Amino acid sequence: MSVTCTVEVKGHIIDSLTLAKILDIITESGATHDTSKVSIGKKKEEASSARINITAKNQEIMDGLLEKLKNHGITVVE
Repeated sequence: MSVTCTVEVKGHIIDSLTLAKILDIITESGATHDTSKVSIGKKKEEASSARINITAKNQEIMDGLLEKLKNHGITVVE
């Protein structure tokens, strides 16, 4: 049974390639993602944010995936 979780990441996620790294980790784990909201700062000092819906095959995969993603600054959205 698949499980779904929504996460959010904020900061300089575009220029630091953080968003790309997060999406790569999700894909490499065998999970799928749908980016539901992206806000890109218009000025260099403005932060960006993204909300990502993740679907994994089971809770064990999701838990491992979330643990890896926390190293890249994600927070779980309830």
